[in-house]
Amino acid sequence: MSSLGWSRRDPDLPVSTSANGTPILSRLQSLNPFGDGGYVRLPTQEEGPGAPLPAPSRREEEEGFFAWSMGSLLFLSSWAVLLGPITYGKHLISTPRLPFTAVYFGSIALTLYFAIGLHNTLLTLFSALVQLASLLWYLVSYFPMGGTGLRFAARFGTNRVAAWMTD
Repeated sequence: MSSLGWSRRDPDLPVSTSANGTPILSRLQSLNPFGDGGYVRLPTQEEGPGAPLPAPSRREEEEGFFAWSMGSLLFLSSWAVLLGPITYGKHLISTPRLPFTAVYFGSIALTLYFAIGLHNTLLTLFSALVQLASLLWYLVSYFPMGGTGLRFAARFGTNRVAAWMTD
């Protein structure tokens, strides 16, 4: 094939496939949690290989909750862009949506306050879970029979937890 001009590479030069020559590839390989052994490397010390679980410092934990809350606000902002900000604002403060709006924005504010102001991980986690539950409530309410299904699932889950606790 080389004689036909299909191969533009000089056959005498060896091809290097090592990651040492390309810094971006070595950087990507250093982020691989499976490493060379084919298994997930969990952290065993403060600066060991693998993903830090949970966050290695309080600042990074706060940044994670801040990013979560900003992502939640950006999610709602995307709906405002699609529907129009005035129309969407009126929709959020309408009577059927007012409980969601109060719980959702309240949980965002509490998540940020507990993470950045109070520095309490347990309360921050609880308010982030409330934020997640209210977001789920918001999403499911737009499906046909979504509210009914969500109430059924919540009642079923509550009964199951109660049964497990009494056994």
